[in-house]
Amino acid sequence: MRGAVFFAGGPLKCFSEIDCQPREHIMASQGESSVLGIIKSVLPDGTRQPNDSGQPNDWNGVCEWPPDLFAAVATITERSGLYSEFSFMAYWEHDFPLDASWIKETRNLGQQWAKSVSPPEKVEKIWTELLQYGDARIDDTTPKSLTWKTIVFKLLTIADEACAGIGFSPAERVSARKRSTKTATEIQYLVADDYIAWERKRRDPRQPPSVMGGDLLPYLPHSLCMRVPPAIACVQPKTSTPAVGCTLRSMTHHVALLPSIANVSTRWQFANEGHHDLEPFNLLIVPFPFAIAGNSFKKVDGKLPGASNKRAFTLNPGAWMGSATEEKFAQFLLDLVKAAQPELEPVHAIVLPETALPIDFANKVAGFLAQKQKGLDLFITGVVVDGDAPDDQPDHKKPPPRNSAAIYRFKDGEVINRSFQSKHHRWLLDGDQIRRYQLGHVLDPNCKWWEKIDVSYRHCYITLFRPRAALSVLVCEDLARYDPVLTVMNAIGPNLVIALLMDGPQLEQRWPARYATVLADDPGSAVLTVTSLGMVLRSAMPGEAESREIALWKEPNGKARALKLPKGDHALLLTLTSRMVEQFTLDGRGDGGATVQFELGAAHGVRMKGDLPPWLEFKG
Repeated sequence: MRGAVFFAGGPLKCFSEIDCQPREHIMASQGESSVLGIIKSVLPDGTRQPNDSGQPNDWNGVCEWPPDLFAAVATITERSGLYSEFSFMAYWEHDFPLDASWIKETRNLGQQWAKSVSPPEKVEKIWTELLQYGDARIDDTTPKSLTWKTIVFKLLTIADEACAGIGFSPAERVSARKRSTKTATEIQYLVADDYIAWERKRRDPRQPPSVMGGDLLPYLPHSLCMRVPPAIACVQPKTSTPAVGCTLRSMTHHVALLPSIANVSTRWQFANEGHHDLEPFNLLIVPFPFAIAGNSFKKVDGKLPGASNKRAFTLNPGAWMGSATEEKFAQFLLDLVKAAQPELEPVHAIVLPETALPIDFANKVAGFLAQKQKGLDLFITGVVVDGDAPDDQPDHKKPPPRNSAAIYRFKDGEVINRSFQSKHHRWLLDGDQIRRYQLGHVLDPNCKWWEKIDVSYRHCYITLFRPRAALSVLVCEDLARYDPVLTVMNAIGPNLVIALLMDGPQLEQRWPARYATVLADDPGSAVLTVTSLGMVLRSAMPGEAESREIALWKEPNGKARALKLPKGDHALLLTLTSRMVEQFTLDGRGDGGATVQFELGAAHGVRMKGDLPPWLEFKG
């Protein structure tokens, strides 16, 4: 294990020789309203494994694994709000504590820890200093509280620095100006190796579908922690640091504190192999379905108890799929890729909007694409799980209806990973929307119509797809509702967010552009929204000029740009270029230009050559 002091398949051992005997001054606490109370609540089994003498777990020694320490002190930071203290912001004051020597010390201590996988003695001493204030109340705003708050701040930055590069491949690092190979830390290697071990377990048919943990980290892929249960809090890698605002998220470069998996379960999808350069990323947006008939929307019998005007509706993908088979649909997409090749190649990703395909249909389409299209990395599409089952099948065996984003990853002609992220909020069609989409003959405009889907068991996937770069996919309302998924988006800051919509034209003045701007400002993600041509065309009254803005792009520090599908074209080909930028935390630590920022490099319409498939309805 490259010199690390772990034993195969086992937990961390106590590395430090510092005395771990109980200290009287930390025995008392005031529950979760005190510093020690929060530490105990986040680390209920103590900071370390019991030693060989059988001494029970305690909190006297500092955590041996940096993400565990980060979870504890980040929780204190968040609940106390210490990041907004005037003393930590007022760099113009003569006694400002976060000076150049502060940055140098915290960075050096973090790097020592990352290389040795053992907390430096100085970090042990700082932890001991914090425990002397174990009974301090976290709501204390008096000047005397600045002493323990400064200690917490320092431990937070040390833990963050120790996690530099965690969750990414340690093989190569990209600098701000050129590619350069740096010495990866032991912590990077350990985490990368454990993700590979978890992937091996996940693909084992003998393992349950929700297998958790690698050989070392028990909570992969949901959390990097060892001793912090994910039911309490999770820690995940991070890709962007907000350039605005004053929050906990502004204080770290490398790791993020996330809520319990009971709130929202995050999965960091590690990429062990693939692209080693920040080459352009080429996406083919196919705004299917190109036409949506009114009978695509179906009323559900009954009404919501106690609310006489609230009803439910469901979607019928069969209305726009026609007689298409999986192989024919895959061939249609492949023909569009071929039509795009005179402009560039390869196409790295194909993106379809919300609810474009039934889930089983999409699974088979992905298989055909993987086999037949070299260079394709990703297939992203909205999928419908309708919950229907044969009449003789018990109700408890019917899958719940869901509206999900499906992400398929390809390598060597195979689908190596498939992820299904359910929509977290239901669509509510009100009278204005029903009239706008010309659906009054199907759904009563005097009622409010809720989408019939299950929104329980909320998941969020973060997918690595380029060196130091991650993407996330949202489904429609999830872009606009802060809880629960946007808390994850803001904390991790994926470099690219793709929002799959069933919406009208993607114009700068409409709601998707407003919410895309929020994410582009904080945490600094580039955002691409995608809708179907069918819904865009339904938003125009007969005889009105047709809108064809089927996508919208918003990048940090750039204007929102509506992307229009040219008349007669069937897809949009986008090229995203990237550059490395330097970001800074609240205490002034730069990341050395290690943040990837995507920009729109080019956009081209793509028109399929020859006759369209007979099952495809296209309003050119």
